[in-house]
Amino acid sequence: MKILEIKDLVVDYGIIRALKGVNMNVEEGTIVAVLGANGAGKTTAIRTISGLVKAKSGHILLSGKDIKNLDPSKIAKQGILQSPEGRLILNGLTVEQNLKVGAYGLKSKKVEIETDGVKKSVRESVAKQIKRNLDEVYGYFPILKERRNQQASTLSGGEQQMLAIGRALMGSPKLLLLDEPSLGLAPLIVRDIFKIIDEIKKRGTTILIVEQNAYQTLKIADYAYILELGKIKTEGKGQDLLKDKSLVEAYLGENH
Repeated sequence: MKILEIKDLVVDYGIIRALKGVNMNVEEGTIVAVLGANGAGKTTAIRTISGLVKAKSGHILLSGKDIKNLDPSKIAKQGILQSPEGRLILNGLTVEQNLKVGAYGLKSKKVEIETDGVKKSVRESVAKQIKRNLDEVYGYFPILKERRNQQASTLSGGEQQMLAIGRALMGSPKLLLLDEPSLGLAPLIVRDIFKIIDEIKKRGTTILIVEQNAYQTLKIADYAYILELGKIKTEGKGQDLLKDKSLVEAYLGENH
């Protein structure tokens, strides 16, 4: 089932056309990657989905509903949550306080539980959701649990990236947007981050990732789009694109 459909998306920055009629789909429960060189339009695409950049024309459909050019807070409340480029950690707050900021949009909701073989519908409080989400985030990133009372600004670059992803997960996203999660990190840390991203997908979260590190991304992506100067140059299954040596060298760099 398609959770996100992008149809004929056009975005202008002044006289510059950053996206020129882009079409993309994200299937529920998958990792979809948007790859390409600097200036290809990758970050523009993800920022337009989250409402931070306005589209000139086209459609952005979340579960069939057009969300193009809605206010970013309304898009977030509908389940699209972003871990931004540069991480944007909130200084002056602890690690756990930063994480809890990500849960601001949660509301109490009905959930199905089973007791002695009998299913019933109960209302789950925001506090209970926050506790469950915190446990999940600390499961992915044990180092954050160790440092939960530490000032977030004192974390290393890799730990701050984990915090940024964890903060987005705190809002129970339908679709998690990751903007350049490997940026500025050492290769060993990058491999760890990508392993965790793959684990997050395997537990049921749908992910759209924008990256320059094509090699690591294609290893975990179910499907990928390669942008060049605002247009999709090619697309395909991650493993298929990874095997295309000429494509990797021409558009994506080695980035092993």
